[in-house]
Amino acid sequence: MTESGGELSSFLTRLHEDSELQKRYKQDPRGTLEQAGVSRDEIDTVLSGDLGRLRSLLGGAEMMLFMVVIAPDG
Repeated sequence: MTESGGELSSFLTRLHEDSELQKRYKQDPRGTLEQAGVSRDEIDTVLSGDLGRLRSLLGGAEMMLFMVVIAPDG
């Protein structure tokens, strides 16, 4: 895992902006993350719902995007 979140950071930015990607993520979070090239460790971190692990992974830069990842149905 990188401090900046690497592919995950890029994915979260796209997820924030792309309603079609949001729909796919809601239906299949793991598959959507895999297709985006996010590493297995990063996927496991996202799907764990553990904010501490996410903060550590992303270095705080994408804090506003957590709600999309943590509560995709909300």
